[in-house]
Amino acid sequence: MNAHRLTYPAGALVRATEICRNTKTGQPGLLPINRATWYKWLAAGKVPKGTHLAGSRTVVWPIEVVRSLGQPAAQVAPESAPAT
Repeated sequence: MNAHRLTYPAGALVRATEICRNTKTGQPGLLPINRATWYKWLAAGKVPKGTHLAGSRTVVWPIEVVRSLGQPAAQVAPESAPAT
C-alpha cells in the first residue's frame, strides 16, 4: 500500500518513514523529500521537534503539522505605496 494513498484521521501521528520518500524501495512519502532533508529541517528549526513515544526511541509528528508543510505558502500581495 502506498503512503500517498493512505488517509490519516485527524490527530494521527506519523513517523519519519511515512513522511519521507524512500528512493531505494520506491515508496513515496507524504512529502517529496528524503530523510536527510527532513533531519536537516529539524536541525535548522524549520519543523518542530517530534514527540517520543513512551518507552521507545520512536519519534512521531502530528499529521496536521506534516500536511501544513506540504501546503504552498500563502502569497501575500505587496501593499501599494501610498501616493504622495
